[in-house]
Amino acid sequence: MLLQRIFPSMYMAPDSAPAESRKATLYLLRCIFLMGIRTPPRRFFAIYCLWSFALNLSSTFYQPIGFLTGYISHLSEFSPGEFLTSLQVAFNAWSCSAKVLIVWSLVKRFDQANAILDELDKRLLVSSERARSHCATARSNRIFFVYMTVYVVYATSTAVVAALMGVPSFQNYYPWLDWRASRWQFWLQSGLEYFAMLGACFQDVCVDCYPVNYMLPLRAHMAIFRERLRRLGKDPEEKPEQRYKKLIDCIKHHQVILSYCDVLRPLVGGTIFVQFLVVGMVLGFTIINIVMFANFGSRIAAFSFMCCIMLETTPFCILCNYLTDDCYQLADALFESNWIEQDRFYKKIVLQFLQTLQKPIVFMAGNIFSISVATNLTAMKFSFSVFTLVKQMNIAEKLSKSTKFEHEAAPI
Repeated sequence: MLLQRIFPSMYMAPDSAPAESRKATLYLLRCIFLMGIRTPPRRFFAIYCLWSFALNLSSTFYQPIGFLTGYISHLSEFSPGEFLTSLQVAFNAWSCSAKVLIVWSLVKRFDQANAILDELDKRLLVSSERARSHCATARSNRIFFVYMTVYVVYATSTAVVAALMGVPSFQNYYPWLDWRASRWQFWLQSGLEYFAMLGACFQDVCVDCYPVNYMLPLRAHMAIFRERLRRLGKDPEEKPEQRYKKLIDCIKHHQVILSYCDVLRPLVGGTIFVQFLVVGMVLGFTIINIVMFANFGSRIAAFSFMCCIMLETTPFCILCNYLTDDCYQLADALFESNWIEQDRFYKKIVLQFLQTLQKPIVFMAGNIFSISVATNLTAMKFSFSVFTLVKQMNIAEKLSKSTKFEHEAAPI
């Protein structure tokens, strides 16, 4: 199969193959390299620096400024639907730039996390354990391409609908370029905006999908570790020294898992916190646009944008809830092991270890609130507050009337 030859890590490796959990982030890290935020390779130093400069100048730095400048200089020329289409993306572009800068400053933690995954893989000796790791790797890479597809579909559908309507996608401000003056300037600005949005979507995929890509192999190793805990002390042929050694190995195994989470916490906490700040506002503007102003083509683009916004936080929040359940299941698995028939010293270590396992692994957003489905729903509920406020204050009708008045008052 051609696709399997091009992207082999999207498919499960045979059980006999050694576990390589770092491949769960293979395509993610390649795209992060293409974002231009890694150390430039010696062979292509100049080319990589030029590419990094062009991409980050247009998408990371100038695009948020272009949105704001466009509102200041041409706000009166926006229709309500065009303004909301641009505004919903503007908030997301500002948050995307902040997330890119956070990942840029902490990008070495990806390599540290992969090194810990290599250490965890060395403990996988049974074919069933390797199969679970291979399954998580393939699923992680497929999810990454799902993210990429959804984001690119949004950027392309928005550009196509805007071109059919005869306006640029977001009407950003570009010096010495007036898309209303001539046709070629219109297409030039549309192309520049599409390139910048594709770059922003490319960056957004990386900064939004990496928590999921790193969480899936963690949960696979947690499941393997759970079964290992459950088997403790159940081999009748083991000597007490061997059982004690296996218990100590499990304690060390758990410490490695905790160190993996500690490496990822600053990254995850920063990017998810930024997204929680804007998700409600962005979804609110999108709902207002869909319900009150958008035509059929704009609704398609707006719905695809809503899918992108939901993907930015929801999957990882669901996985965080699952991770909490996994932690409680670790404690249950240790309790189900054969510790009752062991000596007093063994039982004392089990008791201390059990207390440690009962503490769930929690990721915090900005060290303020926990990342969970409940927090995600609370952040998203703000979108309905925004919609209700706009509807009760009749802001939508006032915008429509003012735009209609300006068009009628414009000189012919």
